[in-house]
Amino acid sequence: MRRFDEVKLNAVYQFICDFHNNERRSPTFREIATACDIASLSWVSNLVEVLEERGMIELEHNGKKRVISIPDNLTVGASRNASIVGSCPCGEPVLAVENIVSTVALPVEIFGADEHFILKATGRSMVKRGIFDGDLMVVRVQNTAKVGEVVIARVNNEDATAKVLARARGGKYYLKPANDEVDENGEPLYRDIHPVGDWEILGVVDNVIHSPTKDI
Repeated sequence: MRRFDEVKLNAVYQFICDFHNNERRSPTFREIATACDIASLSWVSNLVEVLEERGMIELEHNGKKRVISIPDNLTVGASRNASIVGSCPCGEPVLAVENIVSTVALPVEIFGADEHFILKATGRSMVKRGIFDGDLMVVRVQNTAKVGEVVIARVNNEDATAKVLARARGGKYYLKPANDEVDENGEPLYRDIHPVGDWEILGVVDNVIHSPTKDI
């Protein structure tokens, strides 16, 4: 199954919503391509079909013209901005201005109205939770979490890391990878993190935007 660039899908959806609000008509595929910096109309068509399959838009054929509308049960244009964080260096707040690469509008219907930020996953420590190298993790901002949730945490002011929040029998919380691969000696490639000093939860990962395939 082909995977689609969720950020680009979101951009197309948001443009369609804004266009309906401002122009009171359906945008053409060419207008979508120009506004969202998409190279071909066939790519626009693919993205629009995905949005239709997800129930986010309705696509009707009026002769040769394809008309895009927003289902009545959705709130047109309801969105909340989320910052894409390029990195989270030691000791800096995750949403420090210098760490923010760009900002995108996340549809409230999909991501909810809570504050979020987006962080790029690196490495393979969370593959059993469906998070792969290069994916974008949509993180709900909060400093508490439930056992079993995937959190973005910082230990001893080091870089932020994505791990599963776990609890030992003695009651102490720790951070657990979701990958049990071992090296040639049978040693785990990814180990539990048992915080000794200061540590904090920055948020909970509640959505993952998979990295698109190279042909998209």
